[in-house]
Amino acid sequence: MTTNPPSVATKLAENSIHISDILRVLRKYGLYMVGLMILGGTLAAIWAKLQTPQYDAVALVHLDQHNSISLSSSGGSSDEYSLKLQTQIIGFQSASLAEQTMRNLNLQNHPVFSSTSQHSLDNPIQRDALVQQFLESLSVVPVPKSELISIRFRSKSPAMAALVVNTLVDTYIDQSFQQRHRSTKDITDSLRLEMDTLRTKIQSEQNELLSAEARLGILSSGPTAESSLLVNEVTALLSERVRVQGERFVAEAEYQNLLNHPDGALPPDIPSAGALAALDAQIANAQSQSAALQNRYGVNYPPLQSQLATLASLKKSEEELRRKVISGAADNLERAKKSEQSITDRVAALQKEAEGRTPDTVRYEILKSQYVSDQTLYNVLLSAIGTGAIQSSLQAQELNRFIPAEVPGMKAYPIVSVDAIAGAAAGLLISLVIVGVILLNSDTVQTVDHIEDALPLPILASVPEYKQDLAAMRISDDVLPLVTLLAPRSAGTEAYRLLRTAITLMPVSGKHRVISLTSCGPGEGKSTTSLNLAVVLATQAKRVLLIDADLRKPTIAQRLKLPPTDQPGLSRFLSDTTVSPEECLQQVPEVAGLDVIPVQEIPPFPSELLGQGRLEQLLAWARDHYDYVLIDTPPVLLVTDALIIATHCDTLLVVVRIGVAQKRALRRIRQDLAKYPGKQTGIVVNALPHADTYYGGYGNYRKYYGGKGYGGSGSYYGSGSGTGGGGYFSSEKKK
Repeated sequence: MTTNPPSVATKLAENSIHISDILRVLRKYGLYMVGLMILGGTLAAIWAKLQTPQYDAVALVHLDQHNSISLSSSGGSSDEYSLKLQTQIIGFQSASLAEQTMRNLNLQNHPVFSSTSQHSLDNPIQRDALVQQFLESLSVVPVPKSELISIRFRSKSPAMAALVVNTLVDTYIDQSFQQRHRSTKDITDSLRLEMDTLRTKIQSEQNELLSAEARLGILSSGPTAESSLLVNEVTALLSERVRVQGERFVAEAEYQNLLNHPDGALPPDIPSAGALAALDAQIANAQSQSAALQNRYGVNYPPLQSQLATLASLKKSEEELRRKVISGAADNLERAKKSEQSITDRVAALQKEAEGRTPDTVRYEILKSQYVSDQTLYNVLLSAIGTGAIQSSLQAQELNRFIPAEVPGMKAYPIVSVDAIAGAAAGLLISLVIVGVILLNSDTVQTVDHIEDALPLPILASVPEYKQDLAAMRISDDVLPLVTLLAPRSAGTEAYRLLRTAITLMPVSGKHRVISLTSCGPGEGKSTTSLNLAVVLATQAKRVLLIDADLRKPTIAQRLKLPPTDQPGLSRFLSDTTVSPEECLQQVPEVAGLDVIPVQEIPPFPSELLGQGRLEQLLAWARDHYDYVLIDTPPVLLVTDALIIATHCDTLLVVVRIGVAQKRALRRIRQDLAKYPGKQTGIVVNALPHADTYYGGYGNYRKYYGGKGYGGSGSYYGSGSGTGGGGYFSSEKKK
């Protein structure tokens, strides 16, 4: 028969973190975590109190998305507006604008802005440092669901913060106006030059027209029907040439503007102009990020090198795209010139044809049409110049001051409550990291699984935690603090009964059984387990002998509150051959059938005393007189006493306390127990959290077992049950 290996889901379920694990960690480290949180919040609040207050001044700027950005633009799409918005934000955060604002306000020499007054913006190193400091205090973000841009500046002086924000906005709007006005002025100057040439031509045509009228002596004349077709065609061609010439003049002005002013506004009718504008915005953003990285980390910072490589690639793409834009402008100009030349050639051909076969009156009409055409073209150019001036004014007002910055009255930094919360959160995070490191590096067993992994022995019983509940039930100092006596119906007592049952079911070669109890180290509850196991064994009408074999630190007599006596104990029996076992016995009045051999005097050499052979004689006598012999031995890893005693025992029990025992110690015990292959061995898990016990399935196990309280009326010390071995114990014996 084969078994299927566990699935991945099963492994994950077995290795998952349970709520009980979290509760156990909180119980153990919760106080330290809360302390670190309080400490972090307190330190953060003190730090915030000691900081110099800083103030934020905010100005709002309106970017009109319905305004034009060129002579022929009539509004942009949402994507175009987003591009314009991002471009304006990058412009506000540019180093050149920051430098110009500082020059206007002489911030480099202001003691509030600069720690020293010997900074110069003409020094590149000092200028870059001051610009970086300025930009770190500046914040430019769009206001959601609006056409507004929020410009915020933080300073120790409220008045300076407001002054810097307003000056920054004024400087940027002025620079934007000057740049757009310069581009428009260049186009206008180019058109005016064309108009001067056209004005001279119109004057010449006007003179010829007057001469022809004087020579013919007519003020008007109508051509023949055949000539009318020629005149009409010439008139139509001249009207078309007006339109084509206007387009050619604008295309030539735009082309010259692109050559002379690469940073000027891009005409929207040129292919790739929109892509070039978007690429320029990316380059400006990349330059700003590169400058920030260089100022903060230096030129050898690896991410800076990557950013510079990206910037170089963007600039290369920009050069190629700008060449395409200029080439597109040149193509527009060339097409306009070809169209104009074609119309001009056709008009010239018609004029030549008219001179050969039409009368003077027809030539007069053609000359008059030519004059009217040139006059119309002149008016079109004049209108274009006027429109360009108006558009230039509108472009300057595309970015408008919406709300100027006012002097703030409340500090923006630091905010003590926010810093305290952040400090507490940081303290909690640090505590979680520390606890995580402790848990990852901890060698202490926290669960039953840890015990099974380190020491692969059968677990005979798991005793839950009951110390606090037991302390609350103590009647007086004269009462023995044993759960099996105070609360016989509790979960702790049931765990010891389970241990008794597991021991009873073990096969035994002889008539009676000798059980040794030990642990890895001190404080794991082996003496407590020995006492409670002795009690539950005695309740079955068995004779039980409990021997305190911890000759170095005995506790049994103290725990059972045995009265002081000159009666010999284990140490005198082992050292004096004249002492008999009966002389060492002491009875426990509260538990019938339970006898104890305490240590009494602590010997100087316990290990040598145990190895002299008297212990074997004692155990041989005990097998004949008792049903169970329990031996409380010292921790097995500290001294060799437990291993010496183990050679004379039938059963070896290892008490392992959750949260105390070490994994490496359990692995050491496994090696020691391997020396006794014929012995029965088992583990008693002590102080197991209630959430990890099987009693959790009953809900409130106290109520389930005890009825009223932990022990209920079934306590050994219950009223009306008598003293000594009466009460519940006596009734059980009668059974």
